[in-house]
Amino acid sequence: MLDVLIIGGGPHALTLATLLSDPDQPICQSSADILQGIQLSKAKAKSARKNKKRQSTRPVLETKNGGKHQTRSSLNFKVVDSYGRWISLWQSQFTSLSIPHLRSHMLVHTDPFDKTALQEFVVAEHRAEELHSLPEQIYIQDENAFFNDNRLGKRDKKLLSATNGLQKKLYFSLPGTQLSIDFFQEQVRKYDLDSILIRATVDRIIPILSEDESKVKFFNVTLNTGENVEAKTVVMATGPSRAQMANIPSWVQAIQESYPEGSLQHTVELMHYFCTREETNEPSTGPPPVCHIGQRVMVVGGGLTSAHIISIALKQGARHVTWVLRKHLQLKQFDVGDVESLIGRYSHIEHGIKMDGLAYLRQFYNERSLHKRLAMIKQARKGGAVTPEVYTQLLPFIQSGQLLVRHHCQVTEAKWCYQTQSWRLSLCNGERWNGEKIWLATGCKLNVNQDPLLADVMRKFPIQSSLVGFGRLAVHNRITAVDTRMSSLPDGAVHSTSGWASCC
Repeated sequence: MLDVLIIGGGPHALTLATLLSDPDQPICQSSADILQGIQLSKAKAKSARKNKKRQSTRPVLETKNGGKHQTRSSLNFKVVDSYGRWISLWQSQFTSLSIPHLRSHMLVHTDPFDKTALQEFVVAEHRAEELHSLPEQIYIQDENAFFNDNRLGKRDKKLLSATNGLQKKLYFSLPGTQLSIDFFQEQVRKYDLDSILIRATVDRIIPILSEDESKVKFFNVTLNTGENVEAKTVVMATGPSRAQMANIPSWVQAIQESYPEGSLQHTVELMHYFCTREETNEPSTGPPPVCHIGQRVMVVGGGLTSAHIISIALKQGARHVTWVLRKHLQLKQFDVGDVESLIGRYSHIEHGIKMDGLAYLRQFYNERSLHKRLAMIKQARKGGAVTPEVYTQLLPFIQSGQLLVRHHCQVTEAKWCYQTQSWRLSLCNGERWNGEKIWLATGCKLNVNQDPLLADVMRKFPIQSSLVGFGRLAVHNRITAVDTRMSSLPDGAVHSTSGWASCC
């Protein structure tokens, strides 16, 4: 019987598997270390500059056993992945959307034992040219675009500027996609994680109860290969990767007419594009087709994925694109907006309360309520946003009129016209739209009541969805599990990894 079974082979699973490969090794930072070291002093920065040349020649990944990390794991664990390869679905998604680099900076990666592992990999492999610098200055020319930075005066409200010198720091560089993939593979090799990977798809998770049915003794996990795996703890690291998780607006569900399958799609379908083509040995060159030449396209959603879809559609010859956003167009370099608002370099105002990033993080780590933690995460993220780099790529099309942006707008009704083979949509602002293609970039809902893998668990232990560790809700449970190397996980526990690691 396994101690732990991890479902999924993405970045979150990679981080957890690395932790479990050597549960006695200290992780690079505890929550206290994060709070203590999150402010980089000028003295440390000066010392780092002096040692930069010496560090560039320092050998990295010095491990025993011919370069592989010698694991001493006392846990018996496995990872099951549908494609049988680490990071395969993550790579397929980034390739499908033609994403050149990560949104996360160099300090956000998958190796929990070495916070500078990615930097050292870049130096050792001489691949610094694959790092992308933060933009120094970008002028926001869209009057509806919004950037949350309370330091800017009225004269500079339309100027989005990275902190002076921040864009030149190595640890705030953005790693290229292929560089990240190679780093992931080096981590797999270093910790010998291919040996624990099973190629299969999980069909059912059945809880086996004690005699009095008061608790779970273990889980019987059924794979599509016919094999049954018994595990004391199951960790779901599947993420929003399945079609049934797609967040479908109500107006789509109200469509009465039958319409061609390819005329309305959700971006979650693109995640598996290259993986499935590899499975069938189909050639795959370039991004998947998101539209045909001359088509009128509508993209619904205000996050970064919607901007990537628009960029691909314009490159593939869309005649016109309409971008429908429920709120305003929000520009942020990182998920949390202005990076300094959460690393404590200056005080800022949030809803009339003066606070700094260090105080905010301390408050977050001290908060025990999952509901309040979720509210704090939402406050820091402030919804979907587009990076300055992607915004500058779309700006010429906005100015030429080929890309029409509709802020604070939603679709109220959609009908498919058989005669013209096109959509007829009504918008809440009274406008009408006709076109041939609709892309939903509306994200995913992670709900245990709708996840078929958890159907048997929910029947035995019905609980409120708001208390389940999905999405970014059970961050406390996940941090505890990571910090204690699973020692806090009770036998017969299902956990989710979403939210405690980020590589996107």
